[in-house]
Amino acid sequence: MDKMNIISGIKQYRSEVDTNFHMPGHKGKSGILDEIGNNLGFYDITETIGTDNLHYPTGFIKNAMEFIAKSYGAKKSYMVVNGTSCGIISAITGCTNPGDKILVQRDCHKSVYNACILGDLKLDYLYPEFNKKHGLNFSISLEKLEQMLVDEPEIKMVVLTYPTFYGICFDVEKAAEIVHKYGKILMIDEAHGCHLNFSKKLPPAAEVSGADIVAQSSHKTLPCMTQGSILHICSDRVDVNNIETMLRMLQTTSPSYVLMASIENSVHWMNKYGEERLDRNIDVFKRKTLELRNMGINVLEDDFLISEGCYDFDPTRAVISMSDLGIQGTELQDILRYKYNIQMEFADLMYTVGYITATDEPEDIERLFDAVKEIYLEESKNKDKRELVQIEPFPNQVHAMKMRKAFYAQNKLVDLDESIGRTAAEFIIPYPPGIPLVCPGEIIVEKTIEYVKTMLENGINVNGVDKNNQLRVVI
Repeated sequence: MDKMNIISGIKQYRSEVDTNFHMPGHKGKSGILDEIGNNLGFYDITETIGTDNLHYPTGFIKNAMEFIAKSYGAKKSYMVVNGTSCGIISAITGCTNPGDKILVQRDCHKSVYNACILGDLKLDYLYPEFNKKHGLNFSISLEKLEQMLVDEPEIKMVVLTYPTFYGICFDVEKAAEIVHKYGKILMIDEAHGCHLNFSKKLPPAAEVSGADIVAQSSHKTLPCMTQGSILHICSDRVDVNNIETMLRMLQTTSPSYVLMASIENSVHWMNKYGEERLDRNIDVFKRKTLELRNMGINVLEDDFLISEGCYDFDPTRAVISMSDLGIQGTELQDILRYKYNIQMEFADLMYTVGYITATDEPEDIERLFDAVKEIYLEESKNKDKRELVQIEPFPNQVHAMKMRKAFYAQNKLVDLDESIGRTAAEFIIPYPPGIPLVCPGEIIVEKTIEYVKTMLENGINVNGVDKNNQLRVVI
Protein backbone atom coordinates (compact mmCIF):
# COMPACT_ATOMS: atom_id res chain seq x y z
CA MET A 1 0.00 0.00 0.00
CA ASP A 2 1.24 3.48 -0.85
CA LYS A 3 2.34 5.70 2.00
CA MET A 4 -0.40 7.82 3.63
CA ASN A 5 1.47 11.10 3.23
CA ILE A 6 -0.64 13.46 5.34
CA ILE A 7 -1.18 10.98 8.17
CA SER A 8 2.50 10.08 8.16
CA GLY A 9 3.52 13.73 8.11
CA ILE A 10 1.30 14.63 11.07
CA LYS A 11 2.55 11.63 13.06
CA GLN A 12 6.12 12.69 12.35
CA TYR A 13 5.39 16.24 13.52
CA ARG A 14 3.71 14.99 16.72
CA SER A 15 6.76 12.83 17.46
CA GLU A 16 9.02 15.86 17.26
CA VAL A 17 6.96 18.36 19.31
CA ASP A 18 5.66 17.70 22.81
CA THR A 19 4.61 21.25 23.76
CA ASN A 20 2.99 23.71 21.41
CA PHE A 21 1.95 27.33 21.57
CA HIS A 22 0.26 27.52 18.20
CA MET A 23 -3.31 27.20 17.04
CA PRO A 24 -5.69 25.37 17.20
CA GLY A 25 -6.58 26.36 20.73
CA HIS A 26 -7.30 22.84 21.95
CA LYS A 27 -3.55 22.14 21.59
CA GLY A 28 -4.27 18.47 20.82
CA LYS A 29 -4.87 17.77 24.50
CA SER A 30 -6.97 14.78 25.50
CA GLY A 31 -10.33 15.18 27.18
CA ILE A 32 -11.44 18.30 25.31
CA LEU A 33 -12.41 16.92 21.92
CA ASP A 34 -12.91 13.32 23.01
CA GLU A 35 -16.67 13.16 22.49
CA ILE A 36 -16.35 14.58 18.97
CA GLY A 37 -12.87 13.36 18.14
CA ASN A 38 -13.49 9.76 19.10
CA ASN A 39 -16.71 9.64 17.12
CA LEU A 40 -16.01 11.59 13.94
CA GLY A 41 -17.94 9.22 11.72
CA PHE A 42 -20.95 9.37 14.02
CA TYR A 43 -21.13 13.19 13.94
CA ASP A 44 -20.23 13.59 10.25
CA ILE A 45 -23.73 13.91 8.79
CA THR A 46 -25.42 16.14 6.22
CA GLU A 47 -28.59 18.16 5.76
CA THR A 48 -31.53 15.80 5.83
CA ILE A 49 -34.74 15.32 7.74
CA GLY A 50 -34.10 16.12 11.41
CA THR A 51 -30.54 17.49 11.07
CA ASP A 52 -31.29 21.19 10.44
CA ASN A 53 -29.49 23.40 7.88
CA LEU A 54 -26.76 25.95 8.61
CA HIS A 55 -27.97 28.28 5.85
CA TYR A 56 -31.62 28.24 6.97
CA PRO A 57 -31.53 26.99 10.58
CA THR A 58 -34.79 26.27 12.38
CA GLY A 59 -33.80 23.51 14.83
CA PHE A 60 -30.76 22.53 16.86
CA ILE A 61 -28.34 24.64 14.76
CA LYS A 62 -30.51 27.70 15.39
CA ASN A 63 -30.51 26.85 19.10
CA ALA A 64 -26.72 26.54 19.08
CA MET A 65 -26.29 29.94 17.46
CA GLU A 66 -28.65 31.53 19.98
CA PHE A 67 -26.62 29.96 22.80
CA ILE A 68 -23.40 31.38 21.33
CA ALA A 69 -24.95 34.85 20.92
CA LYS A 70 -26.10 34.81 24.55
CA SER A 71 -22.64 33.71 25.72
CA TYR A 72 -21.00 36.66 23.96
CA GLY A 73 -23.69 39.28 24.50
CA ALA A 74 -24.33 39.59 20.76
CA LYS A 75 -27.67 40.27 19.10
CA LYS A 76 -27.09 37.42 16.66
CA SER A 77 -24.23 34.98 16.07
CA TYR A 78 -23.39 32.75 13.12
CA MET A 79 -21.22 29.66 13.07
CA VAL A 80 -18.78 29.89 10.17
CA VAL A 81 -17.18 26.66 8.97
CA ASN A 82 -15.03 28.18 6.19
CA GLY A 83 -12.81 30.01 8.66
CA THR A 84 -12.89 33.63 9.80
CA SER A 85 -11.84 34.80 6.34
CA CYS A 86 -15.28 33.76 5.10
CA GLY A 87 -16.96 35.65 7.93
CA ILE A 88 -14.92 38.79 7.25
CA ILE A 89 -15.59 38.76 3.51
CA SER A 90 -19.30 38.07 4.06
CA ALA A 91 -19.63 40.93 6.55
CA ILE A 92 -17.77 43.50 4.45
CA THR A 93 -19.53 42.66 1.19
CA GLY A 94 -22.85 42.45 3.06
CA CYS A 95 -22.46 46.02 4.33
CA THR A 96 -21.24 47.66 1.12
CA ASN A 97 -22.04 48.09 -2.56
CA PRO A 98 -19.53 47.98 -5.43
CA GLY A 99 -17.61 51.25 -5.57
CA ASP A 100 -18.05 52.07 -1.88
CA LYS A 101 -15.06 53.21 0.17
CA ILE A 102 -14.01 51.58 3.44
CA LEU A 103 -11.32 52.52 5.93
CA VAL A 104 -9.08 49.67 7.09
CA GLN A 105 -6.24 49.31 9.55
CA ARG A 106 -3.20 48.79 7.30
CA ASP A 107 -1.90 45.78 9.23
CA CYS A 108 -5.14 43.85 8.79
CA HIS A 109 -5.42 40.27 7.53
CA LYS A 110 -5.41 39.57 3.81
CA SER A 111 -9.06 38.47 3.94
CA VAL A 112 -10.06 42.13 4.36
CA TYR A 113 -8.30 42.97 1.11
CA ASN A 114 -9.83 39.95 -0.59
CA ALA A 115 -13.23 41.35 0.36
CA CYS A 116 -12.29 44.61 -1.36
CA ILE A 117 -11.39 42.75 -4.54
CA LEU A 118 -14.55 40.67 -4.55
CA GLY A 119 -16.73 43.65 -3.62
CA ASP A 120 -14.95 46.12 -5.94
CA LEU A 121 -14.36 48.52 -3.05
CA LYS A 122 -12.12 51.55 -2.63
CA LEU A 123 -9.68 51.66 0.27
CA ASP A 124 -8.30 54.21 2.68
CA TYR A 125 -5.60 53.13 5.15
CA LEU A 126 -5.27 53.89 8.85
CA TYR A 127 -1.63 53.15 9.61
CA PRO A 128 -0.71 51.76 13.04
CA GLU A 129 1.77 53.69 15.16
CA PHE A 130 5.15 52.00 14.59
CA ASN A 131 7.41 51.97 17.65
CA LYS A 132 11.00 51.95 16.40
CA LYS A 133 12.41 51.20 19.85
CA HIS A 134 10.53 47.92 20.09
CA GLY A 135 10.12 47.19 16.39
CA LEU A 136 6.35 46.77 16.75
CA ASN A 137 3.17 48.34 15.50
CA PHE A 138 1.51 49.81 18.59
CA SER A 139 -2.08 50.97 18.96
CA ILE A 140 -3.81 52.91 16.22
CA SER A 141 -4.25 56.65 16.74
CA LEU A 142 -7.89 57.43 17.49
CA GLU A 143 -7.20 61.07 16.63
CA LYS A 144 -6.11 60.00 13.15
CA LEU A 145 -9.16 57.74 12.89
CA GLU A 146 -11.49 60.66 13.58
CA GLN A 147 -9.60 62.99 11.25
CA MET A 148 -9.88 60.50 8.40
CA LEU A 149 -13.63 60.22 8.93
CA VAL A 150 -13.85 64.01 8.82
CA ASP A 151 -11.70 64.26 5.68
CA GLU A 152 -13.35 61.34 3.86
CA PRO A 153 -17.10 61.54 4.53
CA GLU A 154 -17.83 58.96 1.80
CA ILE A 155 -16.28 56.20 3.91
CA LYS A 156 -19.05 53.70 4.62
CA MET A 157 -17.38 51.22 6.94
CA VAL A 158 -14.35 50.99 9.24
CA VAL A 159 -12.49 47.68 9.70
CA LEU A 160 -10.01 47.41 12.58
CA THR A 161 -7.95 44.55 14.04
CA TYR A 162 -8.25 43.85 17.78
CA PRO A 163 -6.08 42.44 19.21
CA THR A 164 -3.25 42.26 16.68
CA PHE A 165 -1.21 39.13 16.05
CA TYR A 166 1.15 40.39 18.76
CA GLY A 167 -1.62 41.00 21.32
CA ILE A 168 -1.64 44.79 20.95
CA CYS A 169 -5.00 46.44 21.73
CA PHE A 170 -6.47 49.93 21.28
CA ASP A 171 -9.38 51.60 23.09
CA VAL A 172 -12.12 49.77 21.18
CA GLU A 173 -14.96 51.46 23.09
CA LYS A 174 -13.64 54.91 22.21
CA ALA A 175 -13.08 53.85 18.60
CA ALA A 176 -16.70 52.73 18.39
CA GLU A 177 -17.89 56.08 19.74
CA ILE A 178 -15.88 57.92 17.08
CA VAL A 179 -17.04 55.71 14.21
CA HIS A 180 -20.69 55.97 15.24
CA LYS A 181 -20.38 59.76 15.72
CA TYR A 182 -19.93 59.95 11.95
CA GLY A 183 -22.64 57.42 11.16
CA LYS A 184 -20.33 54.62 9.98
CA ILE A 185 -20.33 50.87 10.65
CA LEU A 186 -17.49 49.46 12.78
CA MET A 187 -16.33 45.94 12.14
CA ILE A 188 -13.67 44.38 14.37
CA ASP A 189 -11.51 41.52 13.18
CA GLU A 190 -11.20 39.80 16.56
CA ALA A 191 -9.82 36.60 15.07
CA HIS A 192 -7.26 36.41 17.87
CA GLY A 193 -9.63 37.48 20.64
CA CYS A 194 -12.36 34.87 20.86
CA HIS A 195 -11.27 34.27 24.48
CA LEU A 196 -11.43 37.90 25.69
CA ASN A 197 -15.05 37.53 26.78
CA PHE A 198 -14.14 34.88 29.38
CA SER A 199 -11.82 36.72 31.79
CA LYS A 200 -11.83 40.12 33.46
CA LYS A 201 -8.02 40.00 33.44
CA LEU A 202 -8.08 40.43 29.66
CA PRO A 203 -8.79 43.53 27.53
CA PRO A 204 -12.54 44.07 26.98
CA ALA A 205 -14.20 42.08 24.21
CA ALA A 206 -15.20 44.08 21.12
CA GLU A 207 -18.67 42.53 20.98
CA VAL A 208 -19.65 44.27 24.24
CA SER A 209 -17.64 47.44 23.60
CA GLY A 210 -19.65 49.05 20.82
CA ALA A 211 -18.57 47.20 17.66
CA ASP A 212 -21.34 46.54 15.15
CA ILE A 213 -19.81 43.36 13.73
CA VAL A 214 -17.16 41.07 15.24
CA ALA A 215 -15.43 38.22 13.41
CA GLN A 216 -13.71 35.61 15.59
CA SER A 217 -11.56 32.51 15.08
CA SER A 218 -12.78 30.10 17.72
CA HIS A 219 -10.15 27.65 16.48
CA LYS A 220 -7.32 30.04 17.38
CA THR A 221 -7.88 30.67 21.08
CA LEU A 222 -10.75 28.35 22.02
CA PRO A 223 -10.64 24.53 22.15
CA CYS A 224 -12.16 24.27 18.68
CA MET A 225 -11.12 22.40 15.55
CA THR A 226 -9.41 24.28 12.73
CA GLN A 227 -11.67 26.45 10.53
CA GLY A 228 -14.30 26.83 13.24
CA SER A 229 -15.25 30.51 13.49
CA ILE A 230 -17.99 32.85 14.67
CA LEU A 231 -19.48 36.03 13.23
CA HIS A 232 -21.35 38.27 15.69
CA ILE A 233 -23.86 40.99 14.85
CA CYS A 234 -23.92 43.39 17.79
CA SER A 235 -26.09 46.33 16.74
CA ASP A 236 -29.07 47.39 14.66
CA ARG A 237 -26.86 49.43 12.30
CA VAL A 238 -26.23 46.29 10.24
CA ASP A 239 -28.50 44.80 7.58
CA VAL A 240 -28.61 41.20 8.82
CA ASN A 241 -30.34 39.95 5.68
CA ASN A 242 -27.50 41.15 3.43
CA ILE A 243 -24.86 39.45 5.57
CA GLU A 244 -26.85 36.20 5.69
CA THR A 245 -27.14 36.33 1.90
CA MET A 246 -23.36 36.66 1.57
CA LEU A 247 -22.75 33.85 4.07
CA ARG A 248 -24.99 31.57 2.00
CA MET A 249 -23.09 32.55 -1.12
CA LEU A 250 -19.57 32.17 0.25
CA GLN A 251 -19.87 29.29 2.70
CA THR A 252 -19.84 25.72 1.51
CA THR A 253 -23.22 24.21 0.68
CA SER A 254 -22.04 21.10 2.55
CA PRO A 255 -21.14 22.53 5.97
CA SER A 256 -19.33 20.23 8.37
CA TYR A 257 -21.48 19.16 11.31
CA VAL A 258 -18.27 18.06 13.00
CA LEU A 259 -17.01 21.64 12.86
CA MET A 260 -20.33 23.08 13.97
CA ALA A 261 -20.38 20.70 16.93
CA SER A 262 -16.79 21.70 17.72
CA ILE A 263 -17.63 25.43 17.67
CA GLU A 264 -20.55 25.02 20.06
CA ASN A 265 -18.60 22.59 22.25
CA SER A 266 -15.72 25.08 22.58
CA VAL A 267 -18.06 27.83 23.81
CA HIS A 268 -19.70 25.43 26.29
CA TRP A 269 -16.26 24.40 27.53
CA MET A 270 -15.18 28.02 27.96
CA ASN A 271 -18.38 28.88 29.81
CA LYS A 272 -17.61 26.07 32.23
CA TYR A 273 -13.83 26.25 32.59
CA GLY A 274 -12.60 29.31 30.72
CA GLU A 275 -12.47 31.99 33.40
CA GLU A 276 -10.78 29.86 36.05
CA ARG A 277 -8.20 28.40 33.66
CA LEU A 278 -7.47 31.68 31.86
CA ASP A 279 -7.02 33.57 35.14
CA ARG A 280 -4.70 30.83 36.40
CA ASN A 281 -2.62 30.86 33.22
CA ILE A 282 -2.46 34.65 33.10
CA ASP A 283 -1.13 34.69 36.65
CA VAL A 284 1.56 32.15 35.72
CA PHE A 285 2.38 34.04 32.54
CA LYS A 286 2.81 37.35 34.37
CA ARG A 287 4.93 35.80 37.11
CA LYS A 288 7.25 34.11 34.62
CA THR A 289 7.32 37.18 32.38
CA LEU A 290 8.45 39.44 35.22
CA GLU A 291 11.06 36.86 36.21
CA LEU A 292 12.53 36.94 32.72
CA ARG A 293 12.23 40.71 32.35
CA ASN A 294 14.16 41.14 35.60
CA MET A 295 16.96 39.13 33.95
CA GLY A 296 16.95 41.51 30.98
CA ILE A 297 14.98 39.29 28.59
CA ASN A 298 12.51 41.16 26.41
CA VAL A 299 9.14 39.47 26.96
CA LEU A 300 6.20 41.79 26.34
CA GLU A 301 4.02 42.55 29.37
CA ASP A 302 0.98 44.80 29.70
CA ASP A 303 2.21 47.23 32.39
CA PHE A 304 5.48 47.72 30.52
CA LEU A 305 3.79 48.25 27.16
CA ILE A 306 1.29 50.72 28.60
CA SER A 307 4.17 52.70 30.11
CA GLU A 308 5.72 52.76 26.62
CA GLY A 309 2.63 54.27 25.01
CA CYS A 310 0.62 51.19 24.04
CA TYR A 311 -3.03 51.27 25.12
CA ASP A 312 -3.43 47.63 26.22
CA PHE A 313 -2.06 44.11 25.74
CA ASP A 314 -3.47 40.58 25.76
CA PRO A 315 -1.49 38.68 28.45
CA THR A 316 -2.13 35.32 26.82
CA ARG A 317 0.30 36.19 24.03
CA ALA A 318 3.91 35.20 24.58
CA VAL A 319 5.94 37.70 22.53
CA ILE A 320 9.65 37.16 23.10
CA SER A 321 12.73 38.85 21.66
CA MET A 322 16.46 38.28 22.06
CA SER A 323 17.39 40.91 19.50
CA ASP A 324 19.79 42.50 22.01
CA LEU A 325 21.86 39.34 21.63
CA GLY A 326 21.62 39.47 17.86
CA ILE A 327 19.24 36.49 17.74
CA GLN A 328 16.54 36.74 15.09
CA GLY A 329 13.01 35.80 16.06
CA THR A 330 13.15 32.96 13.53
CA GLU A 331 16.39 31.71 15.08
CA LEU A 332 14.87 31.65 18.56
CA GLN A 333 11.85 29.82 17.18
CA ASP A 334 14.14 27.17 15.66
CA ILE A 335 16.09 26.70 18.90
CA LEU A 336 12.84 26.16 20.82
CA ARG A 337 11.60 23.74 18.16
CA TYR A 338 14.66 21.60 17.60
CA LYS A 339 16.39 21.71 20.98
CA TYR A 340 13.39 21.84 23.34
CA ASN A 341 10.57 20.33 21.21
CA ILE A 342 8.49 23.47 21.75
CA GLN A 343 6.68 24.84 18.71
CA MET A 344 5.62 28.51 18.63
CA GLU A 345 2.98 30.08 16.36
CA PHE A 346 5.22 32.27 14.21
CA ALA A 347 8.31 34.46 14.21
CA ASP A 348 9.52 37.59 12.45
CA LEU A 349 12.91 39.24 12.30
CA MET A 350 12.75 40.35 15.92
CA TYR A 351 10.08 38.40 17.83
CA THR A 352 8.92 34.86 18.42
CA VAL A 353 5.21 34.61 19.22
CA GLY A 354 3.19 31.90 20.94
CA TYR A 355 -0.45 31.56 22.02
CA ILE A 356 -1.40 30.60 25.56
CA THR A 357 -4.96 29.31 25.82
CA ALA A 358 -7.25 28.03 28.55
CA THR A 359 -6.28 24.47 27.61
CA ASP A 360 -2.62 24.99 28.54
CA GLU A 361 -1.39 23.81 31.91
CA PRO A 362 0.86 25.94 34.17
CA GLU A 363 3.72 23.51 33.59
CA ASP A 364 3.47 24.13 29.82
CA ILE A 365 3.96 27.86 30.34
CA GLU A 366 6.75 27.34 32.85
CA ARG A 367 8.51 24.95 30.47
CA LEU A 368 8.46 27.57 27.70
CA PHE A 369 9.81 30.34 29.89
CA ASP A 370 12.42 28.13 31.53
CA ALA A 371 13.65 27.16 28.05
CA VAL A 372 13.83 30.85 27.07
CA LYS A 373 15.79 31.58 30.24
CA GLU A 374 18.23 28.77 29.51
CA ILE A 375 18.72 29.93 25.92
CA TYR A 376 19.33 33.50 27.07
CA LEU A 377 21.93 32.49 29.65
CA GLU A 378 23.74 30.35 27.10
CA GLU A 379 23.66 32.94 24.32
CA SER A 380 24.70 35.76 26.68
CA LYS A 381 28.16 34.19 26.79
CA ASN A 382 28.68 35.34 23.20
CA LYS A 383 29.98 38.90 23.48
CA ASP A 384 30.09 39.45 19.70
CA LYS A 385 26.34 39.56 19.21
CA ARG A 386 24.88 42.78 17.81
CA GLU A 387 21.46 44.27 18.40
CA LEU A 388 18.95 43.77 15.61
CA VAL A 389 16.51 46.40 14.46
CA GLN A 390 13.06 45.59 13.11
CA ILE A 391 12.35 47.39 9.85
CA GLU A 392 9.13 49.38 9.62
CA PRO A 393 7.07 47.21 7.26
CA PHE A 394 4.51 49.72 5.94
CA PRO A 395 5.82 52.78 4.15
CA ASN A 396 2.89 54.95 3.05
CA GLN A 397 1.43 53.11 0.09
CA VAL A 398 0.68 54.74 -3.26
CA HIS A 399 -2.25 53.31 -5.23
CA ALA A 400 -1.50 53.21 -8.94
CA MET A 401 -4.83 51.61 -9.75
CA LYS A 402 -7.85 50.08 -8.07
CA MET A 403 -7.10 46.80 -6.32
CA ARG A 404 -9.67 44.78 -8.28
CA LYS A 405 -8.42 46.15 -11.62
CA ALA A 406 -4.81 45.27 -10.76
CA PHE A 407 -5.83 41.82 -9.58
CA TYR A 408 -7.35 41.00 -12.98
CA ALA A 409 -4.78 42.90 -15.08
CA GLN A 410 -2.26 41.21 -17.35
CA ASN A 411 0.97 40.66 -15.47
CA LYS A 412 4.42 39.17 -15.65
CA LEU A 413 7.12 37.83 -13.35
CA VAL A 414 10.11 40.07 -12.65
CA ASP A 415 13.09 39.92 -10.31
CA LEU A 416 12.74 41.66 -6.94
CA ASP A 417 14.97 44.61 -7.86
CA GLU A 418 13.23 45.02 -11.19
CA SER A 419 9.86 45.29 -9.44
CA ILE A 420 10.75 48.58 -7.72
CA GLY A 421 8.55 51.36 -9.04
CA ARG A 422 6.17 48.90 -10.72
CA THR A 423 2.55 48.17 -9.83
CA ALA A 424 1.97 44.95 -7.87
CA ALA A 425 -0.33 42.43 -9.53
CA GLU A 426 -0.75 40.24 -6.46
CA PHE A 427 -0.22 40.29 -2.71
CA ILE A 428 3.23 40.13 -1.12
CA ILE A 429 2.54 38.56 2.27
CA PRO A 430 4.84 37.16 4.98
CA TYR A 431 3.03 34.05 6.17
CA PRO A 432 2.25 33.68 8.97
CA PRO A 433 0.71 35.98 10.08
CA GLY A 434 -0.84 36.91 6.71
CA ILE A 435 -0.57 40.72 6.69
CA PRO A 436 0.16 42.05 3.18
CA LEU A 437 3.24 44.21 2.74
CA VAL A 438 1.98 45.13 -0.72
CA CYS A 439 -1.50 44.77 -2.22
CA PRO A 440 -2.47 44.58 -5.90
CA GLY A 441 -2.53 48.06 -7.40
CA GLU A 442 0.11 49.51 -5.06
CA ILE A 443 3.50 50.79 -6.17
CA ILE A 444 6.36 48.56 -4.99
CA VAL A 445 9.04 50.66 -3.27
CA GLU A 446 12.69 49.95 -2.59
CA LYS A 447 12.19 49.91 1.18
CA THR A 448 9.66 47.09 0.89
CA ILE A 449 11.91 45.03 -1.38
CA GLU A 450 14.79 45.38 1.07
CA TYR A 451 12.47 44.19 3.82
CA VAL A 452 11.38 41.20 1.72
CA LYS A 453 15.00 40.28 1.02
CA THR A 454 15.85 40.42 4.71
CA MET A 455 12.93 38.14 5.58
CA LEU A 456 13.82 35.64 2.87
CA GLU A 457 17.43 35.60 4.05
CA ASN A 458 16.19 34.72 7.54
CA GLY A 459 13.92 31.87 6.54
CA ILE A 460 10.58 33.71 6.63
CA ASN A 461 8.14 32.56 3.98
CA VAL A 462 6.83 35.37 1.79
CA ASN A 463 3.79 34.50 -0.29
CA GLY A 464 3.81 36.19 -3.67
CA VAL A 465 7.56 35.68 -4.13
CA ASP A 466 8.39 32.48 -6.00
CA LYS A 467 11.36 30.13 -5.59
CA ASN A 468 13.35 32.22 -8.09
CA ASN A 469 12.80 35.38 -6.02
CA GLN A 470 10.44 36.83 -8.58
CA LEU A 471 7.04 38.44 -8.16
CA ARG A 472 4.22 39.57 -10.44
CA VAL A 473 3.73 43.11 -11.63
CA VAL A 474 1.12 44.67 -13.88
CA ILE A 475 2.18 44.92 -17.51
